[in-house]
Amino acid sequence: MNGGGTRELFAVAAMLARGTARAERRRRRLLASGTALATFLLLGAVNLLLIRGTTDTAWAGLVSEEGLRPGTALALCLLIVPVLALLHQAGRVAQATQERRLAALRLAGATPRDVRLLGAAEAARVGAAGAVIGCFAYVAGQRAAMAALGVGDTARYAIPPWPVPVVLVLVVGAAVTVSLLVSRHVVTSPLGVVRRAQRPRPGPYTLSPLVAGVLLMVAGGLSRNVDEVGMPLFFLGAFVTVIGVAAGAARIVLESARLAGRWARSPETLLAARALEADPRATGRTMAVAALVVAFGTGTGAIEWAVIGPATEYGEPIDRFWLVSFGLTYLALLFALLVTVAALVVHRAESLLENGRSMAALAAVGAPVASLRRSALRQTLIAAVPVCGMAALATVIGMTPGMFIEPGVADVAWMAGRALVMVVLAVAAAAAATVAAGPLLGRAASPARLRAE
Repeated sequence: MNGGGTRELFAVAAMLARGTARAERRRRRLLASGTALATFLLLGAVNLLLIRGTTDTAWAGLVSEEGLRPGTALALCLLIVPVLALLHQAGRVAQATQERRLAALRLAGATPRDVRLLGAAEAARVGAAGAVIGCFAYVAGQRAAMAALGVGDTARYAIPPWPVPVVLVLVVGAAVTVSLLVSRHVVTSPLGVVRRAQRPRPGPYTLSPLVAGVLLMVAGGLSRNVDEVGMPLFFLGAFVTVIGVAAGAARIVLESARLAGRWARSPETLLAARALEADPRATGRTMAVAALVVAFGTGTGAIEWAVIGPATEYGEPIDRFWLVSFGLTYLALLFALLVTVAALVVHRAESLLENGRSMAALAAVGAPVASLRRSALRQTLIAAVPVCGMAALATVIGMTPGMFIEPGVADVAWMAGRALVMVVLAVAAAAAATVAAGPLLGRAASPARLRAE
């Protein structure tokens, strides 16, 4: 297909789509599910921004009140972040599992560019199917919700037809972009597909956005001119902090791995530390999503205490609007945490596909599989604890001056307790994902993986 056009490219992609293995079909279903979720959430955000006017209701204030809809739409967009992480990890698994097919294409005359375009064409096909499913699911779910709530003016709240194709194009474009990004580190040769082992280490400068974001949040919270200076600085700092958490996670993983390797007192801990130190970026990307969930959960705790604290002090009941809003926030955090767990499991599968021969070699020389599983769990803990702790600490430091004029013992205790709960939940979820991927490690450590074919 060297030099072939678009028609030949899609023809070869369609041919490769037929007769694939069961694992390949499961991976495609995972990609389709991710694009369906992204479409559902993005349609919801666009739908909220297009509604005009305010309706008086305590059950759906985040949707009925015009001033609150942009914030709800932003929350839906933020929920797409863990979905994109899941799609990214699924794409990396695809690159790791297609070695024989890509090598056969190279022997048949395909160039490295052709191979990458084939992956993008497959991502476009699977992404389009998932996006259409997500579109139908959103329309059906919205109509069912309006019927259950007794909404009379359905035409006002229903999404208009014109933004739907725009959202579908955006989602499919994102799926193709993710496919091209995950394949940029793959070197294809006619005798196989090899992922580049040497990647640049994350430098200490990657933590600069995190520090700058926290300082901006503190400055905004301490500003006396709240409307013109304080709020813009605070939201700018929150945005920079989110970027800093994502950018600095790999560096924190690297430093944590170095410390763990220096203080290791068992072979399992040393193996886990050295594995993280060899490639901190892959683990850092996934743990950054868990850290963002921790940051948003901790920040939500500050807003909750600003409502619950005065109500408790004066013995007043909490308004139904806040109860419903907090309940929806908990559901959103639970959804983000579940998607993050799925991304962690897929990341673990991708890691085992790349390093399966190393696991098999260790098992062949006498390392028990149980020890390898304990090492994998310690690897997760070494990465998750400092990254999630960093996100919680940055959120507490950044939000406390703005939420509480004179923070008291109760305020600090609530924020610290909420941060600790979020860190424990995120670390426990990451550990559970590693334990759930235990059977994959057992198969990867089979001595049969050392067989030369």
